[in-house]
Amino acid sequence: MRRRRLLLLLLMVLTVTAASVMVSAQKTKTFTVFLSEPLPDYPGSTIVGDIIEKETGVKLQREYLVGDLETKVGLMIASGELPDMLTAAHFTSLFKDAGMLIPLNDLVEKHAPNIKRLYAKHWEQLKQEDGNVYWLPIQAIPYDTDDSRYPELGFFINKKVLKEAGWPKIKTLDEYFELIENYMKKHPRINGERTIGYVTLFDSWRSFATTNVPQHLLGYPNEGEFVPVLEAGKFVVRQYHTSNAAKAYYQKLNEMYNKGVVDKETFVLNYDQYIEKLSSGRVLGTFNQYWQVQEAQQILLRDDPESIFIPFPVVLDETIEEYQRDVPYIQATQGLAITTACKDPVGAIKFLDYLIREETQHLVQWGIKGQHYEVDENGHFYRTEEQLKLFRDPDWVRDVFGGPYFYNSFPNLRGIDKNGNSFMPDRQPHLIYADSHESEKEVMDAYGIKAFTEFYNKPRPRKYYPLWTITIPAGSPAHIEQTRMKDVLNAYVPRMVMSRTRDFEKVWAEYVKAISPLMKEQIKVYQEQIDWRMENW
Repeated sequence: MRRRRLLLLLLMVLTVTAASVMVSAQKTKTFTVFLSEPLPDYPGSTIVGDIIEKETGVKLQREYLVGDLETKVGLMIASGELPDMLTAAHFTSLFKDAGMLIPLNDLVEKHAPNIKRLYAKHWEQLKQEDGNVYWLPIQAIPYDTDDSRYPELGFFINKKVLKEAGWPKIKTLDEYFELIENYMKKHPRINGERTIGYVTLFDSWRSFATTNVPQHLLGYPNEGEFVPVLEAGKFVVRQYHTSNAAKAYYQKLNEMYNKGVVDKETFVLNYDQYIEKLSSGRVLGTFNQYWQVQEAQQILLRDDPESIFIPFPVVLDETIEEYQRDVPYIQATQGLAITTACKDPVGAIKFLDYLIREETQHLVQWGIKGQHYEVDENGHFYRTEEQLKLFRDPDWVRDVFGGPYFYNSFPNLRGIDKNGNSFMPDRQPHLIYADSHESEKEVMDAYGIKAFTEFYNKPRPRKYYPLWTITIPAGSPAHIEQTRMKDVLNAYVPRMVMSRTRDFEKVWAEYVKAISPLMKEQIKVYQEQIDWRMENW
């Protein structure tokens, strides 16, 4: 009799437990999401991720980009196999054109008060020609704009080169390479390995780090493949691919390649190999946007702080005044979208609404109060030296803290909030210098600055900015032309750099002949859109 009661009791416990598990399972939602960035697979449990999952009941089944993004997008559209949500950089609009994205207007109005409030300043910019909003840009700037320790782009040079040369200010392309060449002659090996003078990135879509440089040598910020030039009070779209600056740039790279300064492997490196080389401490220079070298810089700050990279606004010659820094903007033509495959779009938009709220953004970007940051008597966030040490370890930040997994491709906030705190810790106004690494401070002190952005002029307002956020319609004459132009750049830029010096003029002439007819239709589209933005934004 007693045994029977025990069995009944055990059955009741198992039944209650099973019921609890079923309730828990019913409360947990899983959304699939494709993210067009090459992060490793999510580790399954992180500090930030566990809190978000507990508070929302949402699990994300992520797929990160492997290989070429344009190819991946084409396969997804052709097969019709879609995740619940996706980001696809500047190819996002192709999913809209294929009728695969859900309009967000009503979902936001009914279920996403945070999105409605925090994107309010940008909402009209996000509307497509049919009046609908189909994606949420990665960054919204709802409050005041911020400043930063590092500029958006630059010709980066190894700290050791600057220190040995007596902290010179670099202005021109010739000065930049002269410093690198002289250092290489004195130090042919670093840490027992061959010194690498200069590396350029030419991997797939990231090749803009090489081919877009002439615009910056002319003093412009990152506009993309063409530059709107202010002429008689109007922005007129011009090309720079056959300019004198382009020729001088490729010719200088050719000279440096033949002298052994430019790395012989530079055009065959993939992005991971590029970062690995930069992180080794033996590379003396590279040009890029900061977000493309940031991982290497963080590794150097942790492992070899004397070899960090310092950015300069290099131009072709001293007659050019540079304005290379970005005007604050949002990426209105790309972002996170909900697809027609999503069976619970209300749940998806509510999850995104949770992610974008200020409290969640403080969690994702700063962490937990008292553990990852402190608050002073004025309500301003800061980190102790011990906390800073944690966040200077990129592996810990990604795999233990987990912030990048909920930030890089998801709607997030930047700028200064209503309490005077920057959403992005490295842009906290009173800490840009104070929280810098001692190695960074040594450079700043030598030049009498408090941030590397002080090397640069303040940006000039451009209402339309930037041109590269304009999407060329798929299948249009301009799109066909754009594809052919990229093919020419991919074919000729390595040839121009790696040819024998005596052959450069011949290869340059062939390049100009091949690329010159391939820009007319693109310029038409860009000019129409620039004119529209200037009138309507």
